[in-house]
Amino acid sequence: MRRAKILATLGPTSQTQEQISDLIRAGANAVRISMSHGSRDDHEAMLNNARRAALEQDAPLSVLIDLAGPKIRTRSLKDKSPVLLQKGEKFVLTTKDIVGNGHEVGTNFSELPHVAEKGSQILLDDGSLELKVLDTNDTDVICEVVSGGLLYESKGINLPGTHLPIPSLTEKDRDDLNWALDMDVDYIALSFVRRASDCTEVKVIINEKNKRNFGRALLVAKIEKAEAIENLDEIIEATDGLMVARGDLGVETSVEKVPVYQKEIIRKSIARDKFVITATQMLQTMIDNPRPTRAEASDVANAVWDGTDAVMLSAETAAGSYPVETVRTMAKIIESSESIRDAYRRKSIKFSQEPSGRTSQALCKAAGYCAQEIKTTKVAVFTESGLMARRLSSFRSGLQTYALTTSWRARNQLALIWGVRAYYQELTKSTEDMLKKGESTLLNNEAVEAGETIVMMAGRLSGLGLSSSVVVWTIGENVPRR
Repeated sequence: MRRAKILATLGPTSQTQEQISDLIRAGANAVRISMSHGSRDDHEAMLNNARRAALEQDAPLSVLIDLAGPKIRTRSLKDKSPVLLQKGEKFVLTTKDIVGNGHEVGTNFSELPHVAEKGSQILLDDGSLELKVLDTNDTDVICEVVSGGLLYESKGINLPGTHLPIPSLTEKDRDDLNWALDMDVDYIALSFVRRASDCTEVKVIINEKNKRNFGRALLVAKIEKAEAIENLDEIIEATDGLMVARGDLGVETSVEKVPVYQKEIIRKSIARDKFVITATQMLQTMIDNPRPTRAEASDVANAVWDGTDAVMLSAETAAGSYPVETVRTMAKIIESSESIRDAYRRKSIKFSQEPSGRTSQALCKAAGYCAQEIKTTKVAVFTESGLMARRLSSFRSGLQTYALTTSWRARNQLALIWGVRAYYQELTKSTEDMLKKGESTLLNNEAVEAGETIVMMAGRLSGLGLSSSVVVWTIGENVPRR
């Protein structure tokens, strides 16, 4: 079974129920809906189509809503056609309401003339174009083109090293966040996080609007600003998981540092029991080609070996010519990478880790030790919110985690988590019935065989005696050994 998961972005070439069903069959475990593009009606249609596609296949599927954040962009161009910026020529970014051309283009950031400093660098379209600020006035930033090329509509504007006086959560984001929580999605990704307080603000809203009896939507902090790298430790503590958003991160810092930051973010996230997603341009050439480059295959493999929970596809599945082939290719790369056992598997559970004071951490360590002693790689965990399964996953120990839950929501949310396969089972009235039903669920899904000895455990469960327990269980005996 693949341990690392695939997060596929939905868009024009992957928005119908049939198209999403094809992605799931190819290996997608989760879908991303970006609030930067499309209308609310588009987003709701994609979300409903994704849920119907998953239900039709009885496949767990996580839904992640990616808030747009305070992305600074260029505005419209004449006839919606790209314009050519020539090296050495002047080009103006203006806050005036104009239709852009080869000499000037509008921006959605009204404060740009006040924060852009003379001599500073401005990058357009993820760094494809570079400008140098010559002068500013109340409405315009007059620049010289340093690196030219074609500029398309609505492309990103980056000012590396410049502090921007804008919040991570815009009014549009608040509206989109409330809609996403009303739709009861599994994950919320917050763009352009700079400090822990950005995450805390969103978590308050998530908790206030939470509809779930157990658990809630999980917050993903997107690391794509230099300030986020400086405040990484406090951000990790404040969020549920992280995304290595390598596009803007490479523009806001420097491209040669992105691999270093990627490894650091993944390592620190796993060490603190937080899930992590690696994103941006993983199989970029498959937007237009049926096969990736060797370098892209190696890029995906290295993220898997680093221990990422999930690898993400953006335009490859949202707007590319080969969305299904891209997911299938990524699944094959992951499987091949994970066949090198020691590349993704630790030789021992983290018993040397400093005590956290958390009961869940103690139980997971006990289950891991127990599995080693009885020489099994399988741990079944009864969970209502999915928390215990996520804790087990963070060990990256090679244990196969089977999450047994009475919550369809938890089952779907766990689809994005490394090494976890989640199954739904009906609520039971006693511990004995729960264990027997759990055994049946595992047998019916061919996860175990009769006579096989595994570890079963549970976190805090409502009204059942197995709560906060670890037992050794032989399939077919129906008698737990504590």
